[in-house]
Amino acid sequence: MTVLTEFRPGLWLTELDLGDFAVRGALIIGTEAAVVWDTLSQPRDMQPLRAHIGNRALRVVYSHADWDHVWGTAGLAEPGAPVISHAACLDRFGADVPVTLAEKQAAEPGVWDDVLLMSPTQTFECELALDLGGITLELHHLPGHTPDCIVGFIPEWGLLLAGDTVESPLPVVPADSPLDRWIAELQRWAADTRVQTVIPAHGAIGGRALITRNIAYLQALRTGGPLDVPDHLDDFYRETHAANQQWGGLGSMSLS
Repeated sequence: MTVLTEFRPGLWLTELDLGDFAVRGALIIGTEAAVVWDTLSQPRDMQPLRAHIGNRALRVVYSHADWDHVWGTAGLAEPGAPVISHAACLDRFGADVPVTLAEKQAAEPGVWDDVLLMSPTQTFECELALDLGGITLELHHLPGHTPDCIVGFIPEWGLLLAGDTVESPLPVVPADSPLDRWIAELQRWAADTRVQTVIPAHGAIGGRALITRNIAYLQALRTGGPLDVPDHLDDFYRETHAANQQWGGLGSMSLS
């Protein structure tokens, strides 16, 4: 069941425990419009948001096309409703997204029957600003975890919605991740003194130090240096850390 928490006036966080890990989205409310940042994994996950959206114009933003971030849209919007993403996210809706849904439906009959995939209706390449009335949500491409990953920055609040570009205790790093670009873009945000709060899709909320810790981990993967991780990791992140070490042939490295 989705836990809906008011983080500050105008910002509600949506959090869902998926068993192996938890995922977090957000509802951002301006005077004129509202944005749902990621719709989690099932249409029912979005039901608690309806009362807070009211009659405001609604737009959905996908941080990227992974299943735990984009499968709940039908719980809020009709097909063809405004859904915004990076262009590469739309490409994925024609490729791996329906394949993943079919695999989950086959593996768990009945569990995923309510999911109706809703593709992005508006895309961008580098940056896009959304005026919600009184606040602005700036969308910025930040590939790394996946090619379509973006972050959302609200300058009036000093708040960065990081999606899966930043994670705690450590990021998920596919073998084909463009680490140099991922690191460079994170360094830009880590140096931006406007950023006061960083809200990732997975793990603890923090400040710019959270970005810095992710940079250090990615740099260690890139150079083969020592990987600094917590002494105690749950099963998901222990397996993730082991898989990450396959990047660049670092599979023999151990926890440090």
